[in-house]
Amino acid sequence: MNILEALDVALPELPAQAAKRRYPRMDPRVIAKPHIEQDIPVVLAKMPGADTFIRLSPEQWTLLQLFDGERSFEQVAEALAGSMAVPFTADDVKEFSSFLQEKTDLFYRTPLEKNTTLKQKLGAERHKRKRFAISDVTDITLHRWPRADDYLTALKPYAEFVYTRWFTLLTLSLFGVMIWMWTDKFADIWRDSFEFYNFTDMTVWDLVEFWFLFGVMAFFHESAHGMTCKHFGGNVEKMEFLLMYFEPTFVCDVTQIWIVGDRRARLATILAGIWMDLILCSVATAVWWSTPVGMGIHNFAYKIILVSGIGVTLLNLNPLIKLDGYYIFSELTGEVDLKERTTAYVSGWVRKYIFGLPVELEYVSHKRRVFYIIYALLSGVYSYALIAFVVVFAYHVLRAYSPDWAWAPSLLIALLLFKSRIRMLGRFMKLVYLDKKERVRGWFTPVRVIAAGILVIALLFAPVWPDFVQGRFVLEPGRRAMIRAEVPGMVEQTSAAEGQSVKAGDPLVRLRNLQLQSVAAKAHADLQAATARSTEASIRYAGLGTAERERQQALAQDRAFHEQMKRLELTSPIAGIVVTPRLDDLVGRYVPAGTEVAEVTDTSTLTARIYIPEFDLGKVRVGAAVRLQPQSEIVPLSASLGSLAPVATAIDPGLAEKSQFTGLTPPQFYVASVRLQGDQLCEGMTGTAKILVRYTSLAGFISRFARNQIERRIW
Repeated sequence: MNILEALDVALPELPAQAAKRRYPRMDPRVIAKPHIEQDIPVVLAKMPGADTFIRLSPEQWTLLQLFDGERSFEQVAEALAGSMAVPFTADDVKEFSSFLQEKTDLFYRTPLEKNTTLKQKLGAERHKRKRFAISDVTDITLHRWPRADDYLTALKPYAEFVYTRWFTLLTLSLFGVMIWMWTDKFADIWRDSFEFYNFTDMTVWDLVEFWFLFGVMAFFHESAHGMTCKHFGGNVEKMEFLLMYFEPTFVCDVTQIWIVGDRRARLATILAGIWMDLILCSVATAVWWSTPVGMGIHNFAYKIILVSGIGVTLLNLNPLIKLDGYYIFSELTGEVDLKERTTAYVSGWVRKYIFGLPVELEYVSHKRRVFYIIYALLSGVYSYALIAFVVVFAYHVLRAYSPDWAWAPSLLIALLLFKSRIRMLGRFMKLVYLDKKERVRGWFTPVRVIAAGILVIALLFAPVWPDFVQGRFVLEPGRRAMIRAEVPGMVEQTSAAEGQSVKAGDPLVRLRNLQLQSVAAKAHADLQAATARSTEASIRYAGLGTAERERQQALAQDRAFHEQMKRLELTSPIAGIVVTPRLDDLVGRYVPAGTEVAEVTDTSTLTARIYIPEFDLGKVRVGAAVRLQPQSEIVPLSASLGSLAPVATAIDPGLAEKSQFTGLTPPQFYVASVRLQGDQLCEGMTGTAKILVRYTSLAGFISRFARNQIERRIW
């Protein structure tokens, strides 16, 4: 016998019906406090243990307090008759009590009534589980501590010093020291804070370590929320350990601070989590800064910095999702339920003025309408982009296991994450259809149906959609000259430095070779002597032929040695920029013939080397349009494909996707080249290139996808 069957036996219909006939009574455990929200007095009331609190007007709160279980609805209305400007009728009182009984836990319930409610909830949950076997993977509760307040109560006497002025000043000093310690390594910490969440490069142990650290930091973060709530007089009703997008986290219920606390108490409670993160980060920074590189404690402290420092703080301060920054922003702007109200307003406005649905809009002043619209749009775009990022990230992780089939589980994850949004869209489309179906049916005459069918067929088969082949690229100089020593020698002088612009023929390095210089000087002296003998023979008309041959031989040797002497002066063969670092370090060094001495590149034109996978090679043609998107540029570049290599080439390691598995063989790549002007581009820039194959139709895309599945994956 399960619990539902036991409840069926223990709860006959008669007591349940009798419970409904009892007059309502406000539960004495309800906590409430008056507040001012947007210059309007309200009373916030909450039943301890409930998930939410309710806002009541002062008149409604007065009415609620009159429900004592003895008065009838007519008697409650009579008791209010003298104190209200607008009297409540018995029907008004009955409707008010029915709403509170159905939507809240503010009325007292006997154990029998609680069991009846439990039976109904369990039955609904069982029915829901039958319809949907897979729950929402964005929020999976693993454990709940309903008595978390006892843990914080026991800890409170030992943690009260945290809220003293001297400790606040001390923590601010720690934050300053932490920033000072980050000065030299801030760029590395900034990059690593976000790279730490790149799970594609992590081993199994790295994932376990991250999971543990993130969960522990979340525990301290949420405990700080709860402790601050208790400091200002509220109670923590429960704590939960859950997985949010499969990442471990804790949630501490501090809703009572919105009842018993003022704005200062609420802001302090919200900021307490980030404050605790920064305290832990400061301590970890001190350990990391003071320990030698390579020690285990040094590396562990650095990982704590990454988990509790820049990345987590910026994420928590984001006002567009319901984290600490959102609640801080709501308190500062004085907007209650900011996300729900702005989303409801924009959604209602669209339904009413765009789709013409009968929707009643909440009144919003002209000054705040722009704010509502901007916040709702930014928050919606960010929320959907965050979910889409999770899907894309999961795809990249899964592709390391199966490049061909990674799309299938990624699509399943997308359906799970967007499940509620898809249902909402379906309900909205159904509502629009029911509201407009008569008008739509009247509009669709036979002629218009035929025209619409032709339009659908045209959209399906018209070749208007571009089909691209995608590949990674790296920019290289259009011309590159490597200057080598053609004769051996000692470097005597350098005439250029790294980054210096030179013209064709400008000297770069001068060598000294004493043996060559002496032989050249001797050859020049022999030439002068042979010339003198030839001149003397021509005057005497005796031995002229022999003397002339000797002069010609000496002249040839002199020219040969002169050419070698000219090669001691290394010049740039092209105009460009010297890219060889520390050229001055060569002075005084002996370089053999053939040694690479300097390099000059001409960046007035650049060549983009695009690495195309072998399976896409058959689609690419020379002369095709290419769009290049460098990682550092916003606007893509347009060009034409210049050449295509006939043989495969190993891809640049910096462009290849890293795989954790040696059993996965990467495809072969073929290099395509594109010439670009060097304006605002630099050598070594990387990015993604899209080569236009053809313009095709939606039907072509679908048929090709199906053919690929059969030919490449199934067959």
